[in-house]
Amino acid sequence: MMNGKKSALYALLFSLGLSFLGGCGLESYPHIYPIPQSNIVQSLNNWAVVNVPSNNLGSSFTHFVVFYRIYVSDVSIPSTTRDTYTVINPVLNADFNLFQQYIDSDTLVGVNMDSLFRNRGYHYLHLQGVHNIDDVLSSSALGGTLVFNFPSDSAPTMTVGGVPYTLMRSNGGGVFSPQPTHRLFVHHEDLWRSENINSNINADVVGKSGMGPEGPYTYAAMFIVAVGLNTATYSPIYSTPSLIHVFMLPGS
Repeated sequence: MMNGKKSALYALLFSLGLSFLGGCGLESYPHIYPIPQSNIVQSLNNWAVVNVPSNNLGSSFTHFVVFYRIYVSDVSIPSTTRDTYTVINPVLNADFNLFQQYIDSDTLVGVNMDSLFRNRGYHYLHLQGVHNIDDVLSSSALGGTLVFNFPSDSAPTMTVGGVPYTLMRSNGGGVFSPQPTHRLFVHHEDLWRSENINSNINADVVGKSGMGPEGPYTYAAMFIVAVGLNTATYSPIYSTPSLIHVFMLPGS
């Protein structure tokens, strides 16, 4: 009889303990909400507007990052849509199929997006004349728009808060040496030549096998991810990604 009373008491104390821990928030964990895919407007193969939420990204938010990869193609697509990715480059289609499952997902959260994208050959977007793009894509961007413009006659830009910034490719922190050396997102022979597509030169470019007589052309796929800081572990946390667009690079 006494053992039964003790068991009931222990069960009650255990239940109260769980309630206390939950009330203290110890079972909660920091998280970052993504930019909904519906907040991004894509046009043709050269324009996208990202409408950034103002205050629903989570208290741990610090900045946004943009991942990109460049794909060589033998077709000119006036309007890049999901149905055209295989035609542009089968690797683009395979990459998108992997990332698509995370877009707007309520269950596939907490994934290290740095590892996910970098393992697929993606790199971080840079801006010309800006030491750290994180400063441009910090909390000051909340509630505004990011306008990506890939015009046919000049270098592509991203406009934030009315200020245009020229987009630049990564060099992996000096790990590789992109060609052409200006690192702009423009179509150029030094960009798509097969002998330059390797881990030492254009590590951010993927070629296309069985190229047809048309072309070549080059396209850049870009995804945006919100980043935050886990103050308990001082490690970065990531939202799920959203596709900005697949842009056709303008001529040099």
